[in-house]
Amino acid sequence: MCNTIGGLKGVICNINELLSYLLPVLITLGVVYFIWGVVTYVIGGDEEAKTAGRDKIIYGIIGLAVIIGVWGLVNIVNRTFGLNQYNAPTSTNLRDLLPR
Repeated sequence: MCNTIGGLKGVICNINELLSYLLPVLITLGVVYFIWGVVTYVIGGDEEAKTAGRDKIIYGIIGLAVIIGVWGLVNIVNRTFGLNQYNAPTSTNLRDLLPR
């Protein structure tokens, strides 16, 4: 769909498509890193291991917040320029689906 759009709108549309493929992978990696930090914190016997686990937990939360924030900003820009690929059905579309 983005191939027919040129200029800035095309770039924004391409970024949105790229993020739609990468977003699940990035969120999965962020959650795994967070859980790894929790496990490190719980299992860690000494204070140094607990500090490393706590740092991983914090960085995991920050990473997830950044990933979701960037995704939200791209969606806001995408909707502002009217580039949303998946339009929600309107009430007219839904009425057409119902039997008469």
